[in-house]
Amino acid sequence: MTQALTTHLSPASPSVLSAFDARWSSVLSMARTVRLCLREARPLVQVMFVLRFVTGALLTASAAHHRPDAPHLLLGAAAWWAATVSVYVFNGVSDLCEDRANRSRRPLASGRLTEEAARRAVAVTALTGLLLSCAAGWRVAEATAVFLALGYAYSAPAIAAKCRSWSASAVTCAAAGTTYLAGVASSGSTLTPEAAVFALVLSLGVGLIAAVAKDLGSTRGDALAGRRTLAVIRGEHSARRFCAASGGALTLVLTAGALWVHELPLDAAAVVFAVGALCVAGRCLPLRRKGARMKSRHFRAPYRSWMATQYAVHLTALTALIWA
Repeated sequence: MTQALTTHLSPASPSVLSAFDARWSSVLSMARTVRLCLREARPLVQVMFVLRFVTGALLTASAAHHRPDAPHLLLGAAAWWAATVSVYVFNGVSDLCEDRANRSRRPLASGRLTEEAARRAVAVTALTGLLLSCAAGWRVAEATAVFLALGYAYSAPAIAAKCRSWSASAVTCAAAGTTYLAGVASSGSTLTPEAAVFALVLSLGVGLIAAVAKDLGSTRGDALAGRRTLAVIRGEHSARRFCAASGGALTLVLTAGALWVHELPLDAAAVVFAVGALCVAGRCLPLRRKGARMKSRHFRAPYRSWMATQYAVHLTALTALIWA
């Protein structure tokens, strides 16, 4: 009887195992693609955009003495995360030639992620972001659509705002500002002076510091691609001085705004921002000798200092909200 049962089952066993292996291989391949897309979209940047969204919502709600609608806030944050992934994977696709010329180790440039898979991810995450934002409210959905359009305008070959420093700064500043406004919309409150000052200065920082600092060390690939960035036109030393000066100017603006509004979250954020601006300047100015040779990590130091500053400022503001 055992022999008969074994004889009956054995022909089907290879096909069952083969189907299981095929499905498992498909799941693993999809998981790998998702992981590579998230890495291509720069995890630190993804978290930063969600943090901007949440900070805009909570600063506004706190100043208005209003409790934000938690489901709308969570849906909005998830929508913004998906939209951010879409925008940055699309940027990776459009930057493929330059990234390879600059010897980038990102998944697309290194060949670990195919361009076809990345383009599918762009469409899927954009649609996901729009659907989630509709559930969070029409104002959030409108802001998400604007954000996706700005991301397209930044990277699309036909218009490519990234090719010129002034247009790159304008688009990235607008994208950051839209993120804060979307957070405000999800909170159910109207924009307050505290949130307005915070959003304005930090958005300008993205346009004047991050948009310029990220091009440091990429002039070779950017020049080959025909980009007219500040680092390409004026040289990296001029771009570094511009970032340092922008940090100092924005520190003065945020300090003036904090003195005007005089609320603990903004006061604390202004102090941390000032320290961060000094760190950015310190990373920019020491490397001003002509002909000085720099290691690859030194090119990214101003941008990394700015990213650390942004995180510190936002987390400080949110912590101050708890104590206020």
